[in-house]
Amino acid sequence: MDFQTIAKLRKYLSIKNSIPGRIRIKFDRAIIGDPEAVKLVKTPPKMPKAVKGTDLNFFSGTLLIEYDDTQVAPSLLEELITAESDERAAEVVEALHCKLYH
Repeated sequence: MDFQTIAKLRKYLSIKNSIPGRIRIKFDRAIIGDPEAVKLVKTPPKMPKAVKGTDLNFFSGTLLIEYDDTQVAPSLLEELITAESDERAAEVVEALHCKLYH
């Protein structure tokens, strides 16, 4: 999963529902005009093994991510969306990459 791009797009995102192992992210339809979002849709990134599945629903404007909560702390994934600053978002991205790709 391209956590860096998700961090860049977080101004369009909010958490609709989150339980350990599942997070449903609501996205503002304005995201469709963002070049980063277009790039993400055209070239879907390879998912880490901790991500069990994703379901993008354009009609409801949501993205469901199912993941292994023993490998990814739910609070860290939530903070990827809610980080107040670009600096904190970058720290969260680095932490996620360290946990999932090393």
